[in-house]
Amino acid sequence: MPPRIDIQDLLIWAFQTEGVETTPTADPDALTVYWAVLALPVPHATMIRRFAREARRPDWHAVQAQCVSLEAVRRSRRLYTEWVRALIVLQRTLDGTLSSFSVTGPNLDEQPWMRERVRLEAAFEQRTQ
Repeated sequence: MPPRIDIQDLLIWAFQTEGVETTPTADPDALTVYWAVLALPVPHATMIRRFAREARRPDWHAVQAQCVSLEAVRRSRRLYTEWVRALIVLQRTLDGTLSSFSVTGPNLDEQPWMRERVRLEAAFEQRTQ
């Protein structure tokens, strides 16, 4: 059985390590990953490629400033949610198709700010009791 790899790590491997967009000798599995990403709707493919190249995930936190734009927070959270959903689609698409890897994940919360909100509310309740 091929080794297991998280979808995020697989994307970073394909886009950074293998340089699938620029190297004509990229691993065949990296090419399969690349074509699966390109099969996504254009906004999702663009987003996945960007964050794979940068080896990071979108930030869903509000920008630390004196005045935080609600629209900016919504935009960041929407980007993060769509990124996680695209990862899920890719994981399901790629698992079983690669010769070198078994694709897992993503082990991410689609809306991590909800967990943070619950934690903050619980902490507030403890202080007020």
